Amino acid sequence: MSTTKKFTEEEMKLLRTNPNILAVSPCRLVYTLDFKQRAVRKSKEKGMSAVQIFTEAGLTLELLGKPRITAAMKMFNREARSPEGLREPRGKSREERMTAFAKEDLAKRHTKIAIRELQNKVVHLEQQVEFLKKTRLPPK
Repeated sequence: MSTTKKFTEEEMKLLRTNPNILAVSPCRLVYTLDFKQRAVRKSKEKGMSAVQIFTEAGLTLELLGKPRITAAMKMFNREARSPEGLREPRGKSREERMTAFAKEDLAKRHTKIAIRELQNKVVHLEQQVEFLKKTRLPPK
């Protein structure tokens, strides 16, 4: 379950003051590595629920909503089980990610165009070879 709740300016200001939050946008929260580590540890060692962990950290159910809290906890656990383990959030801004995507997409587009041009050239050369075979004079 995902949430479609967007944070208001007031809620974002409040969230920015929380030491467990690294960055806030109307739709997204970025949690600190320390908070993710503590949340996973409390979940495993103490058997605390995601809502309890987040509430204890000053991130209330009313502010975030249960779907966002449970989704974040699932993400923390999945990341903890990964070969890299829990890690610092990526430092790329939205603009940097969009620029990287645009460059990647452009490279793919250029590759597709180049392949199509080469295929057309091969077909044209095959036609030329066939034409030359037909117009070749018999040996004397």
